[in-house]
Amino acid sequence: CLFALLFGGVWSITGGECLPGGNLFGIVILFISSVLGGKLVGMIQLPTLPPFPPLLGMLLAGLLLRNVPYITTAVYIDTRWSAALRNIALSIILTRAGLGLNPSALQRLKAVCVRVAVGPCTVEASIIAVVSHFLLGLPWVWGFILGFVLAAVSPAVVVPSMLLLQREGYGVEKGIPTLLMAAGSFDDILAITGFSTCLGIAFSTGSTWMTIG
Repeated sequence: CLFALLFGGVWSITGGECLPGGNLFGIVILFISSVLGGKLVGMIQLPTLPPFPPLLGMLLAGLLLRNVPYITTAVYIDTRWSAALRNIALSIILTRAGLGLNPSALQRLKAVCVRVAVGPCTVEASIIAVVSHFLLGLPWVWGFILGFVLAAVSPAVVVPSMLLLQREGYGVEKGIPTLLMAAGSFDDILAITGFSTCLGIAFSTGSTWMTIG
């Protein structure tokens, strides 16, 4: 009865947004499916391996909702809504990473943090661009776009894992969780900047190079 009353109140306010095909309906179904998928995958226990991360179940739930024919049309989220939700999620994850940093360890390992963040991202993006250009025939700009997409570190995987290790006391004396969280955040910023720059060059209408003088 409470669920029916709540649904009726939301329906009277939002109209078709809470019905199949609406944004609110899609967000609620996606949330429930991702939570259930994370719980189910987290219950899988293999004898010689650690438990699977719940994020894997959430990704599988989203994959199924996106590719099952009839469910895809019912569970619909507008691209502007999904982009806003992705930005909010990234901001929350990076805020958690910033609140979990150790200032003294970050001050001591700042040079290592820059090397760990800039080096792998740049090398991976460059190698992927070269391989995609000569193997797949992609233009250089699109090769670097693909490279920055694949070279980006997933903060949804790194940050919770490092916070868990930090909470249990692993590597805290050497500042390893702080180093990896700070380097992962900086790596994401570098990858997003490179991706946005290359994307702007790919879709630019004028001349890329400007002659001065």
